[in-house]
Amino acid sequence: MLFPPDGLPMMHCSIRIRRRLSVLGSVMAGAFSTLGNAVAMVALPWFVLELTGSPLWTGIAAAAGVLPMIAGSLFGGGLVDRFGRRWIAFAGDFTSALAVAAVPLLYHLDMLGIGTLVVLIAVGVAMDGPASIAAESRHPELARLAGFRLERVKAVDELIESAGVLVGPALAGVMIALVGVEDTLWLTAGCSLAAAVLDVVSLPTRRKSDGAKQVAIGIAGAMEAIRFLLRDPLLRSLIMLGTLFGIIFGALEAVVMPAFFKATGQSAMSLGLFLSATGGGAIVGTLAYAAWGHRLSGRGILMFGCAVEALAILALAFAPPVSVLIAAGAVAGFATGPIGPIVATAALRRVPVKLRGRVLGAADALELSAIPLAIVLAGGAVEIFGAQRLLFGCAAALAATTLLAVFLPGLRQLDIRRTGIAASSSAGDDVVSAKEQAPGRAPCAEPQ
Repeated sequence: MLFPPDGLPMMHCSIRIRRRLSVLGSVMAGAFSTLGNAVAMVALPWFVLELTGSPLWTGIAAAAGVLPMIAGSLFGGGLVDRFGRRWIAFAGDFTSALAVAAVPLLYHLDMLGIGTLVVLIAVGVAMDGPASIAAESRHPELARLAGFRLERVKAVDELIESAGVLVGPALAGVMIALVGVEDTLWLTAGCSLAAAVLDVVSLPTRRKSDGAKQVAIGIAGAMEAIRFLLRDPLLRSLIMLGTLFGIIFGALEAVVMPAFFKATGQSAMSLGLFLSATGGGAIVGTLAYAAWGHRLSGRGILMFGCAVEALAILALAFAPPVSVLIAAGAVAGFATGPIGPIVATAALRRVPVKLRGRVLGAADALELSAIPLAIVLAGGAVEIFGAQRLLFGCAAALAATTLLAVFLPGLRQLDIRRTGIAASSSAGDDVVSAKEQAPGRAPCAEPQ
């Protein structure tokens, strides 16, 4: 033997460390992408206003960032299932980097018009969907090989992305002040490029399969995914709730809350403090879920989070002092922080590998599809009824949606893995299989 048996545990630990680095690399790729998008959310509208001086063109540019995202998510999943996750993730992030980098480059060359800018925004956003789906759909395999529970991987993923959303706008503001709005976009391009590199390094190459050639793409693939979503009781319930909450929060964040704070004479800082407290609470809640969430009822956490969020919006409608706003936001964020990992984990476990990309993409597209219309309708409703009444209406809508969730039988399946019904399959997601352990040797570490 070239190596003594005593070297096997060390070799096994080295393999495990490399696999855990792959999980970290995949999560960090998503973090860079999220940070870049958060910077762009501030810099691009500002840039369009400076370029055109027109709120109308700013709205058109915003629409150019939503509609291609829906299309990219709906049809990009089929590309992931057919061509593999690694290179679709790389192609998506790299194309986004090129599209964003072209904006300041063409601007400095005096070759950038508003039409070109809208096209570049559409191209960059359209490729974000497939890249995100490709990376996320690989998490179950990476978690299994690394010996992590999938709940913990998704919680850490959500935590890091939440941190990116919190840091991104502030970083964009600092960069705009220091180097100007057009050159701030180089930061977004750099984040997308870093994500592309991490995609190649961390995502394993897929084994070639004849079945991949038969994967339906385009409209046929999207319809196959939608049919799967509608047939599965749990996923159907989650899509229904996700769409309803997306409509409500899309209207709240884009129109109702800013209008309410302005109408009641409160400063934008008060709104920012409320949102920051919500984001900070979500980070703490996600951390708690990463540590202990697998021991609790997923359905119970979901119901509790939805109910607390409804109460927080109700409290907001009474225009309380800033200290109460911050407390309400922090509690709501803490309660809702675990919802994202719970839903993502359930979806990844329910969907077969061969359908995973298409189903995740279709789910994202369905949840996003109603948001643009909801924002437009909310703007008209604020004009007619006033922001405060609409805020009360949103709180009531959240409460009604929470009540609906109580009576959705499909949501009971969120706790199947916690009741032991699926214990026979838990090893596939939560622990390293026996084939990956050295014969006769103890594993390097227990599942985290």
